[in-house]
Amino acid sequence: MKKLPLVILSLLLPTLGQFVQSLPANQAIDPSFAGYLCKPPNLGSPTGLVRARSIVPQNFDVLHYKLQIALVPTQGLISGTVTMRARAVGDLTTIRVDMHRQLSLDGVSLNGTAVQVDRAGDFLTLVANPPLPAGEEFVASVTYHGVPRPVASSFIRSGMLTSTHGGAPIMATLSEPFGAPTWWPCIDNPMDKMTTELEVKVPAGNLVASNGLLVHVVANNDGSRTFFYEEKYPIANYLVSVAVTNYVEFRDAYTSLDGSKTMPLVYMVYPEDLSVAQSRFGVTRNALEVFAPIYGEYPFIDEKYGMAEFPWGGAMEHQTMTSIGAGAFGQFTIAHELSHHWFGDLVTMKTWNDIWLNEGFATYSEAVFAERFLRMSETDYLSRYDDGRADGRMAGTVYAEDGDNPFGDSSAIYYKGAWVLHMLRRVMGDEAFFASLKDYARRFTFSNASTADFAGVCAAHFGSSLDWFFDQWVYTPRRPIYSIGSATNEGDPGQYNVRVKIDQIQAQLIAGRPADLQSVYVMPVELTFHFDQGTDQTVRVWNNKRSQSFDFTFPQPPSRIGFDEGRWILKELAKN
Repeated sequence: MKKLPLVILSLLLPTLGQFVQSLPANQAIDPSFAGYLCKPPNLGSPTGLVRARSIVPQNFDVLHYKLQIALVPTQGLISGTVTMRARAVGDLTTIRVDMHRQLSLDGVSLNGTAVQVDRAGDFLTLVANPPLPAGEEFVASVTYHGVPRPVASSFIRSGMLTSTHGGAPIMATLSEPFGAPTWWPCIDNPMDKMTTELEVKVPAGNLVASNGLLVHVVANNDGSRTFFYEEKYPIANYLVSVAVTNYVEFRDAYTSLDGSKTMPLVYMVYPEDLSVAQSRFGVTRNALEVFAPIYGEYPFIDEKYGMAEFPWGGAMEHQTMTSIGAGAFGQFTIAHELSHHWFGDLVTMKTWNDIWLNEGFATYSEAVFAERFLRMSETDYLSRYDDGRADGRMAGTVYAEDGDNPFGDSSAIYYKGAWVLHMLRRVMGDEAFFASLKDYARRFTFSNASTADFAGVCAAHFGSSLDWFFDQWVYTPRRPIYSIGSATNEGDPGQYNVRVKIDQIQAQLIAGRPADLQSVYVMPVELTFHFDQGTDQTVRVWNNKRSQSFDFTFPQPPSRIGFDEGRWILKELAKN
């Protein structure tokens, strides 16, 4: 998911005193550099703040959903049946289904027979009598209707979005994080991936955008049409999506890395935005050609990648068919959402606490795209997100401590999360770091992962544990504050002795550390010595103490000494 900005960050970070380059003159600044513009137009009042329901483990594994629904965009109405095929993994007496209270229940069956159902709050509980034994597959169906409204969670209104554009109605979904049950009954657990079919009946004059491949379209006797989509790759429930309006469609194509496959790039936009979209969406293929060699082949190569316009101020990485707002057509938003198809869709976080594994990775991928495609340095790109302050916009923990409100500190999970990967690249070195990203995607293909899982992959490529790194940067708030001092003295003839003293003066303690290292950020630090002739020398030191001095000898005195001039550490520099 990508948010849009209200303001552009200053390109000069006054506390660091380092110049950050702007984009090349021929590249427009993408509206994704800071702040938020997430208020969607004309969506009506949300039904209330929805927080996560505790995910109760159930003794079954969902294998497949079939959604047979009808949408009436002029009324915002949904009706239909959701059929779930699952397998019991233990003796099963009840099946709990998430369905928001705003939806009306019309009928429930289990294996084709009507069953007792208890409805309380946002849950349906189906009673299996007799109990289903472990290993047995079963089919549960829920028929329902209603006028779903989006629900609020942090900056996101999620669920079914209804609006108009150019006088035409639109219905489109955005389910992250907890909005899926507001428009379809499901098991609202990102850990339980499955395949899907969507049969969507819509009035004449509308097209449907959804996950996977469009298998066929049927013209109905009443003038409506039904669109049949199949998603054969495993998908998390919050990534299931549908969007309906009077779309116009245009296409491009991507050729696989080995040259054996050509995959369609399918774009569905409002008629009034067609020319703008045609001028901007071409960068999608370029981004695929950047990411595939680094992260591995596009994961859904046998289906498609697409983007469908929808009435929200940002974009959302719905599997194989990203939803994107008209104000989000910029190249970095396009790259961000595409990269989620590796980090978010292919590999999904195990719990919402680890949402940075989606959003931090996608924000970092913007910088990878800037570096590889635009020849802009990764550091320059990420510095746009940094205010240089320990108590600033990235002061929170990257790990979302409140899993019931995972986007509560979005600057930490998006921007600081991206900086974590930037710093990790420097610690590990390019070869080991990028090998880790590709291996992480491979090991957890179509599955789920945690921060610990990712750290374990990185440690295997680094050759030793990186817990010290993740403890201080993912699980600890704020950042280090450095105070730097130096002294130069004449030594032996023609030699000058230079002592550089690094003090860390931040107050926070590092999570999970022994007492002697609780207040220390352990990092490799680069010191750059500049000399009068215009030459310089950079030395890398290991800073692992609260107060630490390093001694050097040079044939001439340095005119000045730079600390982390490459901006590889998220830091605040104290004014001496």
